[in-house]
Order: sequence, then C-alpha cells, then structure tokens
Amino acid sequence: MRIGPAHQAARSGDACAAVTPFRPGGESARLLATLRAHIARLEQGHAQFERQKSRAQPWLTGLAELDRHLPAQGLQRAGLHDVSPRAYGDQPAAMGFALALALRRLSDAGERRPLLWCRLSSHEREHGRLYGHGLERLGLPRHRFVTITLKKPASLLWTMEEALKSGAVAAVLGDAEAAHADLTTTRRLSLAAAAGKCAAILTFAKPDASATASHTRWTAAAVPSSSPAHDAAAPGAPCWNIELTRARGGRPGAWTLEWHHAQSRFSLVTGFSRRAIHPGTDQDGPETARQGPALRTG
Repeated sequence: MRIGPAHQAARSGDACAAVTPFRPGGESARLLATLRAHIARLEQGHAQFERQKSRAQPWLTGLAELDRHLPAQGLQRAGLHDVSPRAYGDQPAAMGFALALALRRLSDAGERRPLLWCRLSSHEREHGRLYGHGLERLGLPRHRFVTITLKKPASLLWTMEEALKSGAVAAVLGDAEAAHADLTTTRRLSLAAAAGKCAAILTFAKPDASATASHTRWTAAAVPSSSPAHDAAAPGAPCWNIELTRARGGRPGAWTLEWHHAQSRFSLVTGFSRRAIHPGTDQDGPETARQGPALRTG
C-alpha cells in the first residue's frame, strides 16, 4: 500500500508529539500528586512492617543457663514443640511447663493474638479441668485464651491443625496420645504452624520416646516448691525438673526451674539434682526416693 503525503504528515506529527516534553498541569498535576501520595503510603506501610518485624523478639526462656542450649534464634516461633511427663502423675507438671513456654511467646510486645488450649476429655477425667483463677495466677489472662474439650484424639489433632493454619492464634496447646501423634501427624502440625506463623506445643499423657517432628522435646517432673519467706506454710511458685532431650541446632540439658508469673520468667532452683517427688521414679539412686504418699506440685 502506498503512503501518501497526508499519511506521512500525520506520522511525522505523531513522532513530534512523542518527543514533546510533558508539562504537568490541570488533571495531569492532580493525577501525579495522587500517585506520589499513594507511593508515600506504601513506603510508610513497608517501614512500619519492618519495624514490627524488628520488634519480634526471639522466643527464649529468659534464663541464660537454659537459653545457651537452644539454637541461635531460640525456640522456633512458628513450629512444633512437645513436653512429656517423666513419670505417671507428672502430666500436670508437663502442662504447667508448656503453659510457661507459651506465656513467654505471648509476652512479645507485638503479639496480640490469643492462645488456644485443646483438651481431651479422658485427660480431664484423669488430671482435672483447666481452672481459670489458677491460670490467671500463672500469668495467663482470661481474655487471652480459648479452651475446647474433645473426646477423640483425632478430632483434637484436626482442630489444632486447622487453628494453626488459620493464623488467628499465637500458640496452640494440646493433649497428645503417642498412638495418634506419630511422625506423619506431627509433621502436618509443624507445617500448619509454619503456614499460620504460630507455635504449637503438645503435652503427652505418658513418657514418650517415639519419633515426632517437633523442633524441641522436653520432659517435666514436679518437685517441691519453696514456701515464701512471709509464710512457711504457704505453697510457693510452681517448680519443675526439666530436661531438654532434643533440640534442632541446640544441645540437651537438665535444670530445676521455678516460674515467676508476675515477670513471666524462669529462675534456677538450687539444691535439686533430677529429684522426683513420686516414690520409685527417681533413677539416680534409691537414697532420693521418698516413702509415703506422693506429693504433686506444679
């Protein structure tokens, strides 16, 4: 097709228009100002997000003697952990220690999500239900947690997985049975915790040595607590004998810890060496085993 002079002139005009400098004015100036304001808001939001990320503290116990055994970044903030009782009757101690770890997680300045605690009805019949006033005394406000009781272990694990994936909670605690919380199931929980950017802590009903996908594994046993100085007959702070049996990037260790709810921190208790208060459960020697009825603390 032949291009006539008129077409050539039109195309020459287009080329001239393409190199004509842009001079904002009127509607163009308003559009440019809107774009600049939008970019400024995006930059401000990104800076605020980075500040929030920097405020996210590593999940540590706050006790240097224990934290030295954890990985460099502390406990996995979005991962799975588990606590097992050292002997029968120590599950309340395991639950208390698991709650203390969760409270350390909730103490972050930027964390506003609540805690979900999933209980098995069989475990409640064995060791009792959660008590709101007692949880408050341990440092967990009532408005920061939700609890649910289920009959079947499979239903509880499904509830934990869905809650973790939702990202609506900071941490999920749950009763566990070794027969149901196998490596495959705990791997699903670990992936769900990573997806929802929240933590999961399983508390087993019995001492368990089977493989799980947990980042850290702990055992807990109750030990007698020291009475406060002003009243020798009053019970003291919760006290546990804790052992870190497995930690990815960390190393095992054992401590006797006391929990101070007002400061949400642990402290070391001197004078104990893997001592259990249940007769016949101490493996370190018969001289520490006690006679008579067993005590339960923590």
